[in-house]
Amino acid sequence: MHERDDWEQGRILTEDLTIWTPGQTIKNRLRVEAGHTVGKTKLSSGLVNHFFDCFTPSIIYTFAPTWPQIHDLLWKEIKVDRRGKGLPGRILDLQLVVGDAHFAKGTATNDAGGRGTERIQGQHGQYLMFVLDEAEGIPDFVYNAVDSMASGGICIVLMLANPRTRASRFYKVRSLSEVQSFRISCINHPNVVSGREVVPGAVRRDYVVSMIEKHCETVTEHAEDDHTFTVPFDVTIGGKAQPTGTIFKPNAEFMFRVLGVAPANIADNTMIPVGRFEAACKREAPEEDSRKARFGVDVAGFGKDYGTFYVRHKGVIWRQAQFWKQDYYSYAQAIITEACRLQAHGVEDLQIRIDAGGGFGHGVLSHLEHDFRLQKAFGDRLKLIPVDFGGTPYDGGAYANQVTEMYAEAAETLKGVRVESPPEALEGDLTERMYEWTNRSGISVKIIEEKQKFKKRTIPSRSPDDGDGFVLCAAPDHIFGGAEIEVVRW
Repeated sequence: MHERDDWEQGRILTEDLTIWTPGQTIKNRLRVEAGHTVGKTKLSSGLVNHFFDCFTPSIIYTFAPTWPQIHDLLWKEIKVDRRGKGLPGRILDLQLVVGDAHFAKGTATNDAGGRGTERIQGQHGQYLMFVLDEAEGIPDFVYNAVDSMASGGICIVLMLANPRTRASRFYKVRSLSEVQSFRISCINHPNVVSGREVVPGAVRRDYVVSMIEKHCETVTEHAEDDHTFTVPFDVTIGGKAQPTGTIFKPNAEFMFRVLGVAPANIADNTMIPVGRFEAACKREAPEEDSRKARFGVDVAGFGKDYGTFYVRHKGVIWRQAQFWKQDYYSYAQAIITEACRLQAHGVEDLQIRIDAGGGFGHGVLSHLEHDFRLQKAFGDRLKLIPVDFGGTPYDGGAYANQVTEMYAEAAETLKGVRVESPPEALEGDLTERMYEWTNRSGISVKIIEEKQKFKKRTIPSRSPDDGDGFVLCAAPDHIFGGAEIEVVRW
């Protein structure tokens, strides 16, 4: 942020940049999901004190849903850490003050005890920090106010919570490009791993063991969707010893209290579980036929949405390109360039699936079907497939349309591929898009929610462009049947 600021103010030139590059999104919003008593409040205190002392003059606002949470927890730690250290500033009740432009302040957001909720829009300073503790319970107006002030300058936003739900603002902001998420599980805490109190007052092994006994069941194998886990020590459940390596399946309460994972709402009918997506991002690439590649292209046209281009090759799926208000030629050239690159690495069999339901995709297909380079590289092993998202599915007894089927099949694909460097929006596009049941000729089938409905309930409002490009790429060949168009042969 310092380097970006110096560059924008003309104090340094582009060739002087060593850390930041023009156009790069800085992840200055730190989002921490945590189990109980792992030390997130102590972490917040350390960061507040460090920022206050090292960046001068700085303005810091800290928030919590209630007066006891902000007074008895975070600000207790801030004051304990500072007293007797010879550090600058006067310590008041919920304030730390050096001057008019250098202070830290704590605020409860529920008007408890007559303390009042302060709206902070318009606050500016050379250095700004905002801490949202127990962030699931903080109202939207605080997030909105922080958003208005965190867009420029030197600013850090820290959000921390035990994630109880996926309906909160705290959960939904994880898809923003400037957000970096972290997770702190009780299972990995030094006290729990070592079986002794390395960190005084923090979570202990006996708490984790009791929670396993109350809220977990043993299973024979891991299931990514269920967030199964093991612990590096023996556990006794109901008087029976469970040796190290036993696989446990947690319920919803264990997930947020111990693992720091927001459990899925039972009412949330989604095609793709969060655990499955996360596992695919961590998995090593499996063995797949290196001679085959599949492209998925969601074409946005000239609206407000983005176009996306995804590639699957050798067991890995990645986003190759993103497009914004670009013409047919820009899409076609990006596709051709990547196709020729893969052909040089041994790819012989290529399918290019393009969203053609809105008409704009046909313009891209027209460029591709007449391109000599593609034909020379792949010959008869090239298939150009226009996909109508609302079209007839391969399995009409299970799905109402083709886009629903693609999302369902992509969920299966995610069990065995690696997702490489996923963009921020992809997880939400895949794991939050819901489905309903509808009647088709007397048969109940799944139908995924329309884009407009998805846009209305996401924060920030967005079209599932990454999700659509991904499922076009990830879906298996058989569901497209004979949909390919005839390529003009030179």
